[in-house]
Amino acid sequence: MLIIVVSYLILKYICGVTAMKLGLCSIAFQEKPLEEVIDIAAEYGFDGLEVWGKPPHIPVEYEKSYVKKIHSLALQKGITISAYGSYVDPLMDLHQKYFEEAFVIAQDLGTDLIRIWSGGGPSKSISPVDKRLILFRLVSLSQWADFRGIKLGLEMHNNHLTDSVESILDVIEKTNNPALKTYYQPLSRIDADEPHDAAQKLAEHVVNIHAQNFDENGKPCRIAEGVVDYSRIIETLNSAGYDGFIHVEFIPGDNKMEDLQRDRDYLASLIEPLPENSLKDIESDPV
Repeated sequence: MLIIVVSYLILKYICGVTAMKLGLCSIAFQEKPLEEVIDIAAEYGFDGLEVWGKPPHIPVEYEKSYVKKIHSLALQKGITISAYGSYVDPLMDLHQKYFEEAFVIAQDLGTDLIRIWSGGGPSKSISPVDKRLILFRLVSLSQWADFRGIKLGLEMHNNHLTDSVESILDVIEKTNNPALKTYYQPLSRIDADEPHDAAQKLAEHVVNIHAQNFDENGKPCRIAEGVVDYSRIIETLNSAGYDGFIHVEFIPGDNKMEDLQRDRDYLASLIEPLPENSLKDIESDPV
C-alpha cells in the first residue's frame, strides 16, 4: 500500500497535477446562519470554508464561545476554515484594534490566513497622502502578522488601491514582508487587467483565489461560462506552486443550489485531472 501511495504522489508531481483545494465563501449564503453554510459546504463536497467577517456569520461584538463552536462544527464536518474574511483596512479608525481582533477570531477559527483590504479608493486617483499612510501601516501590520506566523491576503477589488496588478505588486514590493500576499480575483471593469495576464503576473504572490466569472458585458455568470478561462488560470497558478484554495464566492444564478453544484463540479474537474487509469501500470507488492 505504501508503494502505491508514493507512486501516486510521484505521478502527480511528474504530471504537474495541482494540489489546489475546493473552498466555499460563506458570503455566498450570507442570508443563512453560518452553521447551515458549514452543512452546505460539507454536503456539496467542498474542502474548506472562508468565513465572512460580518453578521450574521461573525457578530459585531466578538463572542469567543460562538467562534470556537464554529471551528468545532467545521472540524466535525471535515471542513477546513480556509480564511477569515475580515474587513480591516489600514485607513479605518482604530485599525490596529480591529486587526488584532481579527487575529483572535482567525486563531479561534483555526486558520492562519486573514483577508484584509487596502482601502484608499481607486489606484488611479488615490491621494499621495493616503497611499503613503496605507503603505506605512501595511508594513506595521505585516510585521505584526509575520511575528505571529499568520498570512495577510490583500483583497483584489475595484475602488481600492489594490485594484490592479501594477498597484498590487507595488504594495507588496514596498511592504517587503513575506506575510503580505494577495488574493486573486478577476475584475470586470472596462479598464481592468486581462484576467489571465493578471494571474501570470501575480502568481508567486497569490495566497487565495475567489473564483468569479462574467460575460462580455461584465454581468456575473456561472464560473464555467464567462470570459475567464479557469483552466488557464489554474494551470498558471499551479505552475507557480500554488496549492491553496480556490473558492466559489458568489452564486449569481436563479437556482442557487443547482448553480453551486455546477460551479463546484466544474472547478473540481479542473483541479483533479488525473485520468482514471493513470495508475494501472504502477507495480506494487501484494498487501
